[in-house]
Amino acid sequence: MSSPHQSVPPARSSHTTDEGTDTGRPSRPGGLRSASAGRLAAIGAVVLAYLVFVVVGTVQDWSLGVRIGLIVPVAVVVWLLVPRRTNTPTPGVHVIGVPRLAYIGVLVLAFCVFFPFVGWPVGLWWLLLFPVIAVLWVTRTHTTVSEAGLDLSSIIGKKHLDWARVKGISIPKRGYVRARLDDDSEVKLPAVGYDRLRELIEASGGRLPDVFAAAEAAEAERIAAERAAAESDAKTEPDAKASPESEDEPKSEQ
Repeated sequence: MSSPHQSVPPARSSHTTDEGTDTGRPSRPGGLRSASAGRLAAIGAVVLAYLVFVVVGTVQDWSLGVRIGLIVPVAVVVWLLVPRRTNTPTPGVHVIGVPRLAYIGVLVLAFCVFFPFVGWPVGLWWLLLFPVIAVLWVTRTHTTVSEAGLDLSSIIGKKHLDWARVKGISIPKRGYVRARLDDDSEVKLPAVGYDRLRELIEASGGRLPDVFAAAEAAEAERIAAERAAAESDAKTEPDAKASPESEDEPKSEQ
């Protein structure tokens, strides 16, 4: 079941990843996604304390080396506060999240806004909100597939969908893939783009329609129909060549 916007998918996407990779990884404990509220608050407090230190140092006209030099120990403390990831996957649970390469973009964004902030922290402090929002988007945006259903997590909240409510999928021209519910409404699946569709279908264990198999079957039927038409044309051509000769024979006898 799909919407009119659905397009025929290819046999295999070049961006589709295998089980256990960074972009298509099973759910594992660890990382900011599994950090408790207290640990997240501690990380935020460390970062906020460093920002206050930079602001105070700028107002007091401390040297630039002193203001920036503390960023290394702050980064080490934050890294120690982040829960470590184990190697044991959670059975029956698969998480489709934003690729970790997105953190590189967050780091570049942080460098871009940090130096203007140091130059004028009182007026440009709001620039620091952009890397924070980007980190929240990367860590919070994911879709978890399990036996219980689909758990959708975005930067603004979470939502759970039972399998009984999911009747199909919809592939829009732009944006994330959507789940079609029993009331004909559609819900976006965070982090599930067109290139992650096969991963979602395989993780569902047959609960979602395999549009890739349907596309392959339709392609096989088209090829078979073209071959049958070609064979039919090949048989018709000799008969067409023989028919004029049969018409000339009675005229020669007369």
